[in-house]
Amino acid sequence: MRILVAGPDFADSFAENVKSALLEMGHEVFGSEPVDHARYWSLPRRAARVIGERLRGDRPSGADRRLLEISRAVRPDMLLALTWDIHPEILHAFDRICPGRRILWWGDAVANSHRWGIVNPGWDRVYLKDPDAVQKLRLAGRTADLLHEAMNPKWHRVIEGTRHGDVVVAGNYYAFRQALIARLLRDGISFRLYGSKPPPWSLPEIKFRWSGEYLAREAKSRAFGEGLACLNTFHPSEGNSLNCRAFEIAGAGGLHVIEHRPILSTCFEPGREVLAFKTYEELLGILHRARSAPREMDAIRTAGARRALAEHTYRHRLSRVLSDIK
Repeated sequence: MRILVAGPDFADSFAENVKSALLEMGHEVFGSEPVDHARYWSLPRRAARVIGERLRGDRPSGADRRLLEISRAVRPDMLLALTWDIHPEILHAFDRICPGRRILWWGDAVANSHRWGIVNPGWDRVYLKDPDAVQKLRLAGRTADLLHEAMNPKWHRVIEGTRHGDVVVAGNYYAFRQALIARLLRDGISFRLYGSKPPPWSLPEIKFRWSGEYLAREAKSRAFGEGLACLNTFHPSEGNSLNCRAFEIAGAGGLHVIEHRPILSTCFEPGREVLAFKTYEELLGILHRARSAPREMDAIRTAGARRALAEHTYRHRLSRVLSDIK
């Protein structure tokens, strides 16, 4: 199948992992050229995107028009947009190119869907990671289904390294995550912080401990595996859903310590494959156990990695998408 993938493509991004899996599955894959992560998310580039959106009003963006140009050149069998909004006018034009196969897989919190976004009537099918949001879309008459994010065993895998006694965090440093890390620091928990640069208003202790390193591919897996544990929390806007790190940490053999949500038990067995917490006291207790019971923790790491590889790869998710459109 000839598949056009829409979404920013940088190292270990949603788009790169999906394209990688589709190619391994034998499909022809098209899309925008890869970009450098730091450059794409730099302040000037983000400012330019915001200004451009304000100036064009409700007209299609240049990215939308380029996507349509690519489609007319390669004539794809399917459009697969990854957490990527497409103007209704452009999406309507795709109906003449790949009718019935305009697919949106939204891997972000639904609160980050702006304008039409996930509710755009041009999508033939929408996949979301939050079952409550799926039900809301169905109320609006949309064809929506639950589909979690995933891990790519090409690089989200166990990589031997030297264990250390710090808790690893990788991601964005929004206020809730900073506040929780700061509280744990006061209780003697040490951290290694990776990911995007903390915002200017960040707590001094967060700025001080930020490594300056954005992790991707094997480097991310190595960091997850070497840590005492990997702390996975969620922005308050996240509903009953899991992020990509939930699967990447497990695939890398990290000791996955995750903020509880009901959907978790449908993907992993808490206590055997991951360690979930609801209260601060539970979290602190888990981190102390991680230090005092390494053999028990190794069994959890192994079980989590086995489950991720067996059920939670991009190939698993894409096989579901492709079977739905046939």
